[in-house]
Amino acid sequence: MKTKNVTIVPSRNSIPLFLIPLALGVFALSPAAKADQPIVGLWVVTYTSDNPNNPPFETYQQWHSDGLEIESPSFSPGQCQGTWKQIAARGVKLFHVGWTIGSPPGTVRFELTEPNTVVSTDRNSFDGTYDQKFFDAGGSLVFEDTGTVHATRLSVN
Repeated sequence: MKTKNVTIVPSRNSIPLFLIPLALGVFALSPAAKADQPIVGLWVVTYTSDNPNNPPFETYQQWHSDGLEIESPSFSPGQCQGTWKQIAARGVKLFHVGWTIGSPPGTVRFELTEPNTVVSTDRNSFDGTYDQKFFDAGGSLVFEDTGTVHATRLSVN
């Protein structure tokens, strides 16, 4: 029996079949793929405590596509910052820290978590809950407040 040497030459169709999945994989890691994060943007936020003795307060929050969050509260001259991650199509989880004025100043740290913030389907508001904890300079819990959060998107007209 005689054997033939056969050479396999890739067809022009096999190259796109290889390049398309490669390109999609690279796109999934690109900043453009993160553009569909509905929380990204500037918001005016109202926090309402579960404790009726604590008045509601407002802040401005800026959520960035890289997972950074910056907040400017109405009750303080400073800025706070946090980190967030997407946990569902329209849901996010936030961990946020800042300093408050103590004695001496800057000795009281607080942590704010929003475990289940959900952006509306029209992406113009979000609602959720919060848990805010205040710690003294030694790290001991001195105060905790829980409640709800509601936000409205601010944008250029």
